[in-house]
Order: sequence, then C-alpha cells, then structure tokens
Amino acid sequence: MNQQELLIQIYHLGLILFRIIAVFLIAPIYGSQAVPKRLKLALALLIIFILYPQIPVAQIEWPQPLLKMFIYFVMEFIVGLIIGFIFSLAFTTIQLAGQFIDRRMGYALANVMNPSEGFQVPLVGQFKNIVATLIFLTVNGHHYILKLLDESFMMVPINQLSFSTGLAQSLMKIIGDIFPIAFKIALPIVSILFIIDLAFGLVARVVPQMNVFIMGMPTKSLVGLLMLSFVLGNYINFLEGFFTDTVQNLYNVLQVMGP
Repeated sequence: MNQQELLIQIYHLGLILFRIIAVFLIAPIYGSQAVPKRLKLALALLIIFILYPQIPVAQIEWPQPLLKMFIYFVMEFIVGLIIGFIFSLAFTTIQLAGQFIDRRMGYALANVMNPSEGFQVPLVGQFKNIVATLIFLTVNGHHYILKLLDESFMMVPINQLSFSTGLAQSLMKIIGDIFPIAFKIALPIVSILFIIDLAFGLVARVVPQMNVFIMGMPTKSLVGLLMLSFVLGNYINFLEGFFTDTVQNLYNVLQVMGP
C-alpha cells in the first residue's frame, strides 16, 4: 500500500468516525456525561473496525480541492447529529411532561441534578426520565441506536447527504410533536390536579375563613403521587410504543436524507 492509498483509507475512516462520534455526543445512554469520553472514543473506534468492511467506500476519492474534505466531514457530522438528536427528543418530551406535572403539584422549584445531562431538572421529570431510561434499555433501545447507525451508511451513503424540503418538514414535524405528546403524557395527572384546584377555589369562596393554601399544597402533592403510581403501568406501555414510533420516525428521516 503506497502513501496515497493510505491517506485515502484514513480519509474514509475519518468520515465514518465523524458520523459515529456525532451520534455518541447526544444520543441517549451513549451521550450521557456519566460515560467517560475515553470509553466513547474506544467504542466508536471498535464500531468503525466492525462496520468498515461492509461500508461502500471504494468509489470515494480524495477530494479536490481540500475544502471539499471539510464539507464532507461536516456532512457526516450532521447525519450523526440528526440520528442522535431524534432519539434525544424522545427524552426531552418526557422531561417536558414531568415539568407540566411539577408545576401543578407545586414541585417546580424542587429540582434535582440529572447526572446524564449535567443540569437540574424537576423531581417528577427526573422520575419519568429514569423510568423511560429503564424501559429504553429493556426494549433494547441502545441496540436500535447501533442498528440504525449501521443502516444509516446504506440509506445515506458517505458524502451523499441530501438537503431537501422533505428533510426540513420531517424534522419540523418531529419537533412540533414534542408539546402535544408531552401534554398527552401529563394530562391524566394535570387534569386531576386542576379539578382539585377548582374544588379548593370553590371552598375558598364558600368558607373564606379556611386557609386553602396550607391545605391545598399537601393535598395536591399527595393526590399527584397517588396518580403517578396509579398510571405507572399505562405509562410504561405508552413508552414502549413511543420508542417504537421514534425509531420509525428516524427511518423516515433517513430515507429523506438519502440520495
């Protein structure tokens, strides 16, 4: 192997590496700050050597001028970011649902640190996020990420990312579904807490001497926790279908991104 062939092979490996690293930056589980960066890099290199023999790179030539090389690296990084971004949106939706519930229960100011993200999140949001992570691992979601990463090289070949209105529309639709789905997750508990607020409001008008605020906060907290335990089974069933829909949405986006 001469020097030119070695440089081309390193160039091929670099393109693959950029897509994999982009996925590992923000994808659930792999993008967690609790996972050491050296482990992420080692896993990325391992995946490269597993996937490289089956990725069609024979016709990818050394770019001329060299500015094209930078553009191609950016394109591969964008493909990986989109894959990880769509998966991470699922957990963002779940945390948003938890914020809706926290505000009604009075837990909006009681935040805890999320070790995987590195910032503070509401109590119920973190609880739902932990349950979602366990379900994600149970349904082998971390395996689906690797499977989609492998198939992405066939659906969106290297250096063949296609930017189109269909891609923008697909991404905007997925992003636009965050709020409705989050509200749907939180609706059973939020609706009950709204009825409690309405009932205490009527009591305050009928019996002005009663301190409704002191009674309302612990009551809403107790009812909210009871409702969380009551709907937990349905929430788990919903998550299984929700993650399946996320994978299907990603397949649709990859089809639009391809040539």
